[in-house]
Amino acid sequence: MTEFKRFQEVAESCEGYLIERLSFSRVDESDSLDIGLRWGPNKPDVTLSFLNVYYFVMGHQPGAGAEPLSEVKTTVLGPSDEPWPEGLAFEDMRSAALPPLIWLSASGPVQLDVLAAIATAYVEAR
Repeated sequence: MTEFKRFQEVAESCEGYLIERLSFSRVDESDSLDIGLRWGPNKPDVTLSFLNVYYFVMGHQPGAGAEPLSEVKTTVLGPSDEPWPEGLAFEDMRSAALPPLIWLSASGPVQLDVLAAIATAYVEAR
């Protein structure tokens, strides 16, 4: 499951970034989610891209302006028949037949949870 390690490093460094773009779509037989993050001119833009999305939820206060992500965490969840970890509100049953999954969670003014089988982080080259 170390395949997710680089993604985890990039994603967890995105505390303080603003969500500039969010795109959820169906690609072939899979769900795809792209989250475009922007800090400003002092840091590179980042896109977190997910494929085979099992769960996605986002919440924020109504009428709130752009709020930064805070407390960004990632957890790799291996195949297991054990319950989902506390804090992951996914209602489908966890199974050892599932592939390894990455869970990205952000709390604060913007709450975000993504559970997916494939995750890629793109960092703007400068």
